[in-house]
Amino acid sequence: MSIELVWAMGENGVIGLNNSIPWRLPKDMAFFKQRTLNKTIIMGRNTWESFGGKPLPQRRNIVVTRDLNYKANQAEVVHSIEEGLEVTKGEELCVIGGSQVYREFLPLADRLVVTKIHEDFEGDTFFPEVDWSEWELTEQIEGEQDEKNVYAYTFEFYERKQ
Repeated sequence: MSIELVWAMGENGVIGLNNSIPWRLPKDMAFFKQRTLNKTIIMGRNTWESFGGKPLPQRRNIVVTRDLNYKANQAEVVHSIEEGLEVTKGEELCVIGGSQVYREFLPLADRLVVTKIHEDFEGDTFFPEVDWSEWELTEQIEGEQDEKNVYAYTFEFYERKQ
């Protein structure tokens, strides 16, 4: 089993505002889709609801919530990180948010895939603190700016140091 955290954040660590992403970056959305397609994705309830309560297509969608009565249309519901790991044994797992779910999976992760947007954003949700000394940057790709992708950004890939 491998665990990969996938996210985008501003320079100031912001990942969300009002249960939404505070920027528009279509090339990052395409990158996210390519990175998670045909994989198992796991997310918190708020992240699930930010998608309108609809599953991301061509992926196994798993929602983590403490609410024992919660139902997610066309997604599996688990009630703890441990239960999520149990039902995904042996699969490549992509953790896609939010902040609390990232915090709980970070110590278990093998890989981090982050889109760093070189701008500060107003936000109410932040990526948890990362001890970068535990991670090795293995690849860095500068994103292309254009009229639809107005922010400077970089795709960064990290592997946990052995």
